[in-house]
Amino acid sequence: MQPLASFASEVCVHRLKLRVGLCAAVAVCVIAAGCGSAPPEPRSSSVPSAAQEAPGPKRRAGDEVSEATVAWAEDYCGAVSELVRSVSKMPTVDASTVQRASETSGELLQVVVGGLERTLDRLDNLDPPPVEGAEEVRRDAVATYSAIRDRARSVLDELEAAQGPEASRQAVSSVKKPLDEIGELNLLGEFDSVPALSEASREAPACRQLTGSDPAPRLDSPRP
Repeated sequence: MQPLASFASEVCVHRLKLRVGLCAAVAVCVIAAGCGSAPPEPRSSSVPSAAQEAPGPKRRAGDEVSEATVAWAEDYCGAVSELVRSVSKMPTVDASTVQRASETSGELLQVVVGGLERTLDRLDNLDPPPVEGAEEVRRDAVATYSAIRDRARSVLDELEAAQGPEASRQAVSSVKKPLDEIGELNLLGEFDSVPALSEASREAPACRQLTGSDPAPRLDSPRP
């Protein structure tokens, strides 16, 4: 039977690192020393607030990006920020026993699902797209986030239905999939495919907060 420590290191996705403005590290997995070992205290993490953001670039005369486009980009990035905030608050997985690993993995996924649902709710309620291509960006994002949310919900169902240690191990191993998918997300979606949105993202505070100096911000799950 696979040792719990090894099992935990494989299925908890190690850490998700937020490559947003300040590159805050979030501890989401316990690499346990063995069964019965106490997990370390979770690391604190913070997501930069709008108040911490430097003033945005001033619009110059003749700029082609409309205020409506900047406002739409701001709302889009604000929606994505709901997921970022949730990931920054994910609880630590306690791998001291299979039961605790299952319980705390479920708690982690509930936080993630909540963030995804808030993101989707805000994306569904964006104002009409101000430029050609924006609706496709929104629609693709909704499809991507919905698919990840549905997979996370499915894993939650597996965790709740698991009977016995081995079934719980198998259920917890499924937690890795939706978290890895989140780690591969480009937070600005397909903004680069729409020049007006790409330009607007440089002015919208919520988008600048997500990107920092990274042109393709992601929620990474680095490997050891």
